[in-house]
Amino acid sequence: MQRKLRFTPTAAGVLKELENNPAFASILRQVRKTLGYLETNPRHNSLQTHKHIALSMRYKKEIFEAYAQQNTSAAYRVFWRYEDDEKDNKENRIPVITVIAITPHPD
Repeated sequence: MQRKLRFTPTAAGVLKELENNPAFASILRQVRKTLGYLETNPRHNSLQTHKHIALSMRYKKEIFEAYAQQNTSAAYRVFWRYEDDEKDNKENRIPVITVIAITPHPD
């Protein structure tokens, strides 16, 4: 089932920075691939999705972390959460995911 992605201003800003800087072309490609998997299957094996305990406690909602990169220094991660479903004009259910942050993992 296709999900609708929403972006916080923080996540949208980082995505725009990646899009506007040719030096980040490889990272942008990997982040976009991750976002594509989130739309189609947030539990895809390559995402290594898991609940982020500290952020979940802080925001009092389940926050998940997905890997955009692996085995690299400061590998990029995508932090996200499930939202309430929406309905389209035909009353079909549309699952929603909010992307909270796109950020390099601290070393």
